[in-house]
Amino acid sequence: MTFGGGGNTPLTNHVHSNSPGEGGALSTTLTLMGPDVLYSLITDNTAQVNTNTANIAINTAAIAALPTSTAWNRIVNQNQAGGSAQFNVTGLTSTSKYLMFSFAGSFGNADKLRLRFGSGGSIDTGTNYSWRSGKDGSFSGASGADTIEIMTTNSGGNNDFFVSGFMQLDAASDGSGTADSRIGNLYTSQNDTTVNNIQTSFEWSDSGTPITDIRFYASGGNDIRGTLNIWESQD
Repeated sequence: MTFGGGGNTPLTNHVHSNSPGEGGALSTTLTLMGPDVLYSLITDNTAQVNTNTANIAINTAAIAALPTSTAWNRIVNQNQAGGSAQFNVTGLTSTSKYLMFSFAGSFGNADKLRLRFGSGGSIDTGTNYSWRSGKDGSFSGASGADTIEIMTTNSGGNNDFFVSGFMQLDAASDGSGTADSRIGNLYTSQNDTTVNNIQTSFEWSDSGTPITDIRFYASGGNDIRGTLNIWESQD
């Protein structure tokens, strides 16, 4: 027995195609729309779009407010091939709150490395310095000295050294908030057979004048060679 509908015509397999009258136009349209268009027809996502737009505006403002400078700004890049016992930095206009040092050098012969500061083209040679160094387990130092001792004498045959460290400017040593000292710490690696590693803590007590001059020097008068870099903090 054959089931039919609307008469005696038997039912047959029915497949939609692009032929008019068989739903082809609608199925083709839905297919071409794609899932994103169909989703937008079904769901009202206006609220999410508004939220995203607001977030983009906030992020854009935050990015624009970021500082454009780096954390450290190099203010000295100085090379010296010899001919002088002093490595002089003069005419600094800004040293901010912190200084960072990197100094790779050598002597023309056996010598000692010292450090002083100054202002307005004049190096302070008065008794305004204090320092304490640890040299491979032995310690020495001085208060009210006329210089900062960084490195004791080297052998002359292995005269290379590398100095790195930091200095805090206008630091209150008594916790009162008053600028009464300028303190720092340097680490020195010395290419010598007797003393190899030195850590020096120091203070320059003259806080009434800006630091515009820095001098690393060989106290024995031998040529000092190398490259000195100094950075100032951005804060």
